[in-house]
Formats: sequence, structure tokens, C-alpha cells
Amino acid sequence: MTGPDPADEARQLLLDHVDRALTGPLEDPAVVAAVVGVERLVVATATTDAQVLRLALTGRLTEPTAHGVDRDRVAELVTEAEKHVMAGLARRAEGLAADAAVVNPDAGGYEITTDATLLRAAVRAAQRSIDAMPYYGARYGARGSRFATTDSAWLMSLAWLDEASAVRQVEWLSRVLAGRGMPSWLLEIHLDELVAEVRSVADADAVGALPAAAGALATARRQHVDDDLLESADAWADEALGDALPVRRTGALIAAAVADARLGVTRDDGALMDWLTDPARVTDADASALLEVRARILEHAR
Repeated sequence: MTGPDPADEARQLLLDHVDRALTGPLEDPAVVAAVVGVERLVVATATTDAQVLRLALTGRLTEPTAHGVDRDRVAELVTEAEKHVMAGLARRAEGLAADAAVVNPDAGGYEITTDATLLRAAVRAAQRSIDAMPYYGARYGARGSRFATTDSAWLMSLAWLDEASAVRQVEWLSRVLAGRGMPSWLLEIHLDELVAEVRSVADADAVGALPAAAGALATARRQHVDDDLLESADAWADEALGDALPVRRTGALIAAAVADARLGVTRDDGALMDWLTDPARVTDADASALLEVRARILEHAR
């Protein structure tokens, strides 16, 4: 006799959790993967309606129940969720605990929150920060979305540290991400989203040290690039390039990268500027215009 088909078992586990009723700590890695998979569908479909989520998981979304929803993206998320739950089932069979690799095989085995309510909040915060900044999708695609999810769940696990320890961990992550082209300002936004999401579903103390960590990033950035300069930089880039902007909020991204370089978070802003001015993305004239915007930001930065 053979055991149950892992794919069928994974799909059923996802269906079992569309009501999003599970709370408290999760010990089963397959359930962790299912909770994350369902919550990513919640964001993609913009609904918590269990029936709509069931339709999404079974490939039966239609226009009346999914108006404006990117059904191709939903299908990709369903396939991905099933794979992750199957990986979780394998880990369960081996007696292994849940970690980031359960929901993002590329991430490695670092700690993430396994509280069901806080894990859902982390998933939503990750997607909200991505939606607020199209740069993520344009540069990092679906892989970036997966890493945003696991980074968010890891950040949530820092909430119970003392403030100094949490700030050190967040500053470490900011250096890693900034070196890959994601200015620390983006992590600042992500943390703000995470704090807001957690406060909307949990006790006030559940955010722990996260507000202090977000505040530390903001305070450091503002030493060189304050909020007004971020907005001005956006206006300068918009004026210079108009519809030819590589991505929305290009000016603020450049200003944030300048702040990181001034702070020593990165050696320079090349990881961002090289991407923004790539000939595959902008004309030579537009690249020159972006460099002029950068020079203007440098003149105004403290």
C-alpha cells in the first residue's frame, strides 16, 4: 500500500486553513507553510472570504468573484504554496522544526515567528511594503516577494529582544539589503508596515522592540536625508524624466541610497544607481538626467 499523495495532502491542508481561525504558536512546519500560503492569497485576492480563497486554491476563480484580481499571479501563488506545504510535510516526517526555508527555500534556515496571528501580519506587511514600492517587483520579481515574506517573519521574531539587540539586528539586515540595492529607507517602511499590521491584530506590547528599530533607521537616515528631501528628490526626478522614470519614487530611492553612503551603511550608491541608469532601462539622456538629480540631492544632503 502507498501513503497519501503529498500534493493532495498539501492542497487539503491549505483548504483546511482558509478560515484563518488558527491562533497561537505553530509547531508543525506544514501548517506554518499553509498559513503563509493562505495569507499570501489573501493579499493577492484582496479578501479574507474563505469561499473565494477556496476557489483560488482549486483554480475556479471567475470574474464575478475575482474582479480586478491577477488570476495568473494567484495561480502562481497556489502552485508555490502547495510546493512549500509539501516541503513542510517532509520536514514534519523528519521531525524538523519550521524555519524560513519552509516558505522560501532560497532563504536558508533562519528563525521566523511561528505565532499564527503574527505570522499572518508579517506576510501582509511584506506585501504592503512591496505594493508601496514598485521598485521591488521591477528589480527582484517573485523571488523578492518571497524574501520579503521571510524577512518580515524574521523581523517579527526580533520583537521580544531588548531594544539595543533588536536595533543591532535590524542594522545588520539594512547593511545586507542596501548592499544588494535596497536602501535602508525601504526597510524603514517595511518595519512601519509591520508595526501597524501587528497593532491591528494583537496586544499593544506585541510589537515589542520593533518601533525602536524602525525609529533608529529613520533617525540615522535623517541625519543626512530628511523626509522633506525625500519628497523634493521625487519631484526633481519626476520633472527631469516624467514618464521615462525607471520606477515610481526613483528620486526618493536615490536620496535614500545617498543617505546610506553618507552613513557608511554602504561604500557608495552604485548598487542602486547602476540599475537605475542601465542602458536596458533608460536612454543615455535619461541616465544623465538621473545623475544630475543625484548631484542635486548630494548638494542638499547634510
